[in-house]
Parts: sequence; structure tokens; C-alpha cells
Amino acid sequence: MAAAPLRPGLPSGILWGVVSGFTSMIANAGAPPFQVYVIPQRLPKDLFIGTGILFFAALNWFKLPFFVALGQLTRDTMLTSAALFPLAIVSTWAGVLLVRRVPAERFFTVIYYLLIAVGAKLLWDGGRGLI
Repeated sequence: MAAAPLRPGLPSGILWGVVSGFTSMIANAGAPPFQVYVIPQRLPKDLFIGTGILFFAALNWFKLPFFVALGQLTRDTMLTSAALFPLAIVSTWAGVLLVRRVPAERFFTVIYYLLIAVGAKLLWDGGRGLI
């Protein structure tokens, strides 16, 4: 039997939003905290994907002035972005096709495994950094 969807309150949303924004700014690792907040809500697959897209689009626009202030938007980084732009378009369309074809239950199972793998990788990298 599937668990009932969790409807977290505003304090939980603020907490995980701040954690996601912070980890996104320092390590481009905002997805795990975002998913910790969103996955228990058991949103329909398309709404889950759309929420992530809108959240990270807004977050990245919010981070842009900070990256400019830190001097990270240079000619070289812009050229690299332009070179990778076609790959981003192809990857986006591949993701759309994948989401449309994979059943919701299998989709969320994959998301859980990816969340565990990414979390383990981040913990590994953090642990190695301490040594």
C-alpha cells in the first residue's frame, strides 16, 4: 500500500528552499534538498518535473547577480556555455521523451535511487575533502 502524500507547511518549505539554494550556490547540489521536500508530496510525474524546472529556473536567475559579482561570468565561461547549448537542447528533449514513456511508479523508483546515489557521492566528496 502506498503512503499518503505529505503536505508540508510553510516552515518546511522555507527550510528546504534555503538549504537547496545554499547548496546550489556553493556546489551546484541543490537537487537533493529540493527532492527531500518534494518527493514525499507524491506529486504527479509531470507536476514534479515542472515544479523542479520552475524552482531551479528561478533559483538560477536569483544566483546570476552573485555569479557576476564573484567574477564567474567571463568570456571563457560564456563561450563554454554557448558550445554546450546544443547538448542542453538535445538532453532536454531526451528527458521529455523519457518522462513521457516511463510509468510513474518506475519513474519515482529511479528518482529515489538517483537521490541516494547523488547523496552518497556528495558525502564521499565531502568526506574526502575533510581528510
